[in-house]
Amino acid sequence: MAARARHPFAARPTLERFCQAQHLVVSMTGDPLGFVDETLVKQGRARRVALTVPDFAMGLATVAESDLIAAMPRRFVAMHAARFAVVSREAPLRLRAFSIRAAVPKVALMDAGLAWLFGVLREAVEGERDKRRAKVRAAR
Repeated sequence: MAARARHPFAARPTLERFCQAQHLVVSMTGDPLGFVDETLVKQGRARRVALTVPDFAMGLATVAESDLIAAMPRRFVAMHAARFAVVSREAPLRLRAFSIRAAVPKVALMDAGLAWLFGVLREAVEGERDKRRAKVRAAR
């Protein structure tokens, strides 16, 4: 979750505060409902979506200048936190994992640039998965 520095939600991120807060949703289509809402509905809850924006950069800039909070990729928020004066907090509910899939013909991987890019993506995903697994093992 991304919020401006000193946002009340960031100080104490509870599920109740999460549902009461006004949310920004990143959606290329403008649809205000997404995977967070699906999870909340299963728990008999809902959130208040005040604004949708088409990309994460615009979303982070808006969150930084408002009282909105937003579900955003952890690493993206961390990368830009200092520039936008935002903080990242864990969502106070268990959100499903999602995957990134890419399909390219084998001949495309003969391009050294594309092969490199897919290698970097694979390493990043595997690295995050390994970190999560280590965190779970340490908690046991």
